[in-house]
Amino acid sequence: MFICPVCGYKYLQKIPRNCEVCNWNLELTEIHPEQLGWARETWKNLDSLQEKRKKKRVTVADLLPRINAIESELTAAKIERENLRNQLDWVLYHIETINPEQVTETLSKMRIWLEDNQAENPPMSEVGMDYTGLMELLASGEWKTADEYTWQIILYLTGREQMGWLNVEDIDNFPLTDLRTIDYLWDYYSSGLFGLTIQQQIWETVESDYSKFCDRIGWREGSWKYYDELIFNLNAPKGHLPVIPWRRRSCYGVGIATASEILSSFIERLLAATTDGRN
Repeated sequence: MFICPVCGYKYLQKIPRNCEVCNWNLELTEIHPEQLGWARETWKNLDSLQEKRKKKRVTVADLLPRINAIESELTAAKIERENLRNQLDWVLYHIETINPEQVTETLSKMRIWLEDNQAENPPMSEVGMDYTGLMELLASGEWKTADEYTWQIILYLTGREQMGWLNVEDIDNFPLTDLRTIDYLWDYYSSGLFGLTIQQQIWETVESDYSKFCDRIGWREGSWKYYDELIFNLNAPKGHLPVIPWRRRSCYGVGIATASEILSSFIERLLAATTDGRN
């Protein structure tokens, strides 16, 4: 009998190349204890998330009130934009009669304003990732589970599910569209309280000082916070979630990179994603 070292599944006969339950490579003969520990913890978290999702799923009926509210807001926005367009036509008409040279400048300013205030559809994935699960968790306010699920998504997108940790090179190649999506969903469902963009703004405010950053967003209060000590509700400080640069304690990183290095790399990648999204 052979037992998978990660999930514990027992094989009585033929042993496959990859575990049928957790997909661990069963042909590996030399496994570093730390890597195996990360793999087991990752599988445990993923298995727990799957069980939670089975027990509680958001139905269409649960989302209908929010959908109706969004439709009403979109309708109101459409009417408001039409009114603005009519006012703009009126203004341009009078500008032309007074000073035609100002028309081009006025049009340019109005175009920029309209672009900045125009609602955009959220980006999704450039690698086929399904974000329905994350959306359901965020919509139902399950912030801790959503944070754990976000971490699993990041490991999946970087091909680090079995290892359970990241390095800077993984982040440098992170799909830009997916990074924008993760940021958008956290920002949207928390009404601007959480998200990578918020963390980026705070990071720049403290001049890339990781200790000051942790003080600002509640990852350190005298001592470095452990994961279970965080605040998983909307009473948390701004930028408190998601937790990406560390998993166990805020003074530790994940893998060989420090928490500061991982955070800095993700922020640089986010800036690249933002620039790419505007082009």
